[in-house]
Order: sequence, then C-alpha cells, then structure tokens
Amino acid sequence: MNAFSNLDLIRRLEECGAEACLSGVCEWVQYTNAEEASRLRLTGRRFSAEMLKSALRARVQHSDEHALLAPFQQDFAGYEEPQVSEVLGLAEPYLPAYGVCGEMVMSAGKAAYAATHGADGVIDISPFTCMNGIVSEAIYPRLSKDYGGIPIRNFYFDGTETDLIRDLVVFVDLAQSYSERKRCPRRYPAYFDQPWPAAGTPSPAAEGADYGLAADALTSGAR
Repeated sequence: MNAFSNLDLIRRLEECGAEACLSGVCEWVQYTNAEEASRLRLTGRRFSAEMLKSALRARVQHSDEHALLAPFQQDFAGYEEPQVSEVLGLAEPYLPAYGVCGEMVMSAGKAAYAATHGADGVIDISPFTCMNGIVSEAIYPRLSKDYGGIPIRNFYFDGTETDLIRDLVVFVDLAQSYSERKRCPRRYPAYFDQPWPAAGTPSPAAEGADYGLAADALTSGAR
C-alpha cells in the first residue's frame, strides 16, 4: 500500500490511538494460485501438467512462507495470516468465489476474518471509482450486521486533500465503542503482558527477555 497515495493513512490512524494491521501481499499470491487451480478444474484440466505445475508452485511458496515466519512465530502470535481457503469460505455468504473473482472477494473474507479474531474495526482503502472498493462497500453493511456491528469504513483517494483526521477520529470512536461489546476477544503475543522495564533497569536484550507495552490499543484491519 502506497503511503503517499493514501495520505499516510496508517500513520494518521496510529496518531489517533489505533493499532493498524495491514493486509499482507501473500494473501493475493495465494488467491491467484487458488483461482488458477479453479479455472483449470472448470476447463477439464484437473489432471494435467498445468495443474501439477500450479500445485507445486503453490506448495513451494507456502513452504517458503512458513520457513521465513518460523523464527518469529511467538512474536506474531495473534497476527497470523489466514489460509486463502478460510478467507474464501468466510466470503462465500457475501461474494462466493465461484460467482465473482477479484480483490472484492478477499476484502469481504478478510473483513469477516478480522471480526472473528478480535479486531475492533476494518478500513478498506481504494483509489477513486475503484470497482472492487465500490462492490465491497455495498457488501459491508450486511457483513457488519452479521458480526455484531463491527465498524467498517471505506476511504477513496483521488489525489486531493481531505480532512482525513476528522474521519479517522469518528472511526476510532466507533471502534472503541464496538470493542466494549464485541464477541471475539483479541489474542496478543505473550510478551505483551509483561511489564515494561523501569528507567535505569537492564535492557530486555541484556536480560535475555522480551518485553512489550500493554496491548489495550485499538486494532484495525487496513487494506
């Protein structure tokens, strides 16, 4: 996500007291792999060299991703990226993958995933007149209602200045209100519960321990 194009929205959201979790690029890679396999099945090439190639590529990519994340597994507890099959399953009541394709499917599924994993709000960022963003925006009211009223906000950017802080403050207020009644708690890494060392005490590195600030901040999924 280009910070310049969206007026540095994530940093401004953090200035309002929120924690922002940006959707990773890996989900799009997994989605394109799943779409390729689906199209091969639909065209009668379930057992073909193309399907074998697609399956091997997806397997290697998945293995490499796990190998890269393995050393940081404890640090990223609660921040895990879901498998594309889970995201597509969550999107099916709103935008079934067998009927539509594109980022809108992932946006709907990922918003539902965020709601079921303790997020307090979802922000969808799109360029002005983006079809994927417009279709997703039409789906979000129903999705929000199904998940207890989680606030979901679309932002469109066309290169002009807007009063972004004003809109983000309103969103954060809604998210804080939702956090008090949400049904799914948020999970954080274990070190978030450890106290931050006082001034003059040895550093965490010197003690061989991990420390983190208390994790009471607002969590928003940002796309």
